[in-house]
Amino acid sequence: MERKVTIKQAQRHEIDWVNAKYGEVDFVNSTYDNEFIVIANVEDENAGLGRLVKIDDTNIELGGIYTFSNFRGLGVAAHIVSGLIDKNPFEQSTIWCLPFENLLNFYTRFGFEMYQNGTIPESIEKKLKWCNTNDMYDKKVMLLCKNSI
Repeated sequence: MERKVTIKQAQRHEIDWVNAKYGEVDFVNSTYDNEFIVIANVEDENAGLGRLVKIDDTNIELGGIYTFSNFRGLGVAAHIVSGLIDKNPFEQSTIWCLPFENLLNFYTRFGFEMYQNGTIPESIEKKLKWCNTNDMYDKKVMLLCKNSI
């Protein structure tokens, strides 16, 4: 039997729980005020989360995609990413994403493409450099983008 995955927007009172979950995997904490955070549920149990972070009036970052271990293999991450893109409250923005290179095919399913040329927000450029410097991760981090209309 397929288990149904649903997505809901995180509420302000849930930010401590969100940050506790992000802390488990050494992700940067959320601040809520400039973010759109969603929580995935499977049969009324929290199964994962993700966020869009507003950088400026024309740029946002998709990140913090985290599926809890006992819900992996159910398509939770795909529901989180599609939910964030479908419900994106930051209209007419470029969505930036910095995934590990092994996740390229996953993100291209949602319309993300390898960044080619143009202007990159300074915070994204710095984050990309940091991720790929000093052996931060054992996998290369790529820069993807998608225009939302």
